Amino acid sequence: MSVSSLQQGNFKLWALSFVSVALIFLIGFYFRILDWPFQAAAIAALVSFCYGLGTYARGRAWMGGMGGQMLYAIGSLVLLALGAWMIRLNGWPVEMSMLGLIAACAVVWLAVGMIVPSGLLHYSGWGALILLYAKFFGQMNPGASWPMLQLLWLPLSALLLWLSWLAHHKAKRFASIYFAVGVTLWFMPELDSLLLRQNAPDGIILYILGKLALAFIFLFIWRKKWIAWVSV
Repeated sequence: MSVSSLQQGNFKLWALSFVSVALIFLIGFYFRILDWPFQAAAIAALVSFCYGLGTYARGRAWMGGMGGQMLYAIGSLVLLALGAWMIRLNGWPVEMSMLGLIAACAVVWLAVGMIVPSGLLHYSGWGALILLYAKFFGQMNPGASWPMLQLLWLPLSALLLWLSWLAHHKAKRFASIYFAVGVTLWFMPELDSLLLRQNAPDGIILYILGKLALAFIFLFIWRKKWIAWVSV
């Protein structure tokens, strides 16, 4: 969304801004008095509006490239925030309901991110899947050792990096996303232990620094290859 468009008083931009804010305000004001099917329908309508407007904005010079990405981000936050609020208002079991919400977010973000396309949404969808994977194995084996966590996460990191290489030849626009997810998974054993399980081994900071150093070494050695994968 360009500053110059705001300064020049572009009517379309101001009108769309008013409609967006008014719609969010109205849904937020009446949300708590609706039954849950209408709450779900309101969420779907508002998220669809944000994503649709974001897609429309991407092709309009007066909105600018960042305008569409901002609307995608707003729609994603609305889906997550209003979904959590709906769970609270209806008194549903928090843990299971939140897992269902995260799964729904993962499906929506992945699908929309691939169709639009939007790297932000696509990566967010993978992030939601990563959280579900971590939660599942956290319940299956809450006392997993640090070596076991490496076995849970590093093969997935290798798989996503391989998908990045494959996408470079088959679907180039996905290559950078898979590469970013693969790099994220490289550090997930430590993040899983430190943030999710809260059972970090002694010296975990040294482990993280060691893996960071290895990542930089690998990235430097194979820089000509992976830069070609992720460049558009």
